[in-house]
Amino acid sequence: MRTISINLELTEKQAAALRGTLQVMHRQRLQDEFWCDRYRYIPHAMRAGHIVASCPDMAASVKLVAALNMAERESAGGAE
Repeated sequence: MRTISINLELTEKQAAALRGTLQVMHRQRLQDEFWCDRYRYIPHAMRAGHIVASCPDMAASVKLVAALNMAERESAGGAE
């Protein structure tokens, strides 16, 4: 599978707003998917991970939030 790399410059305020929006969207989507019939036989403790693995858009949003968190930490570390 080919990968795509994205280089994006955001202000700290934009990054925080994007991260917050992505987290809200992810929680809402996960809640919607969690109770779908196709996941009913997957134990609750394993269901969220299975859903993220099954939905490419959710997996991408998890990676994007992680990248934003890492960039914010690195930016904060360089500002000290």
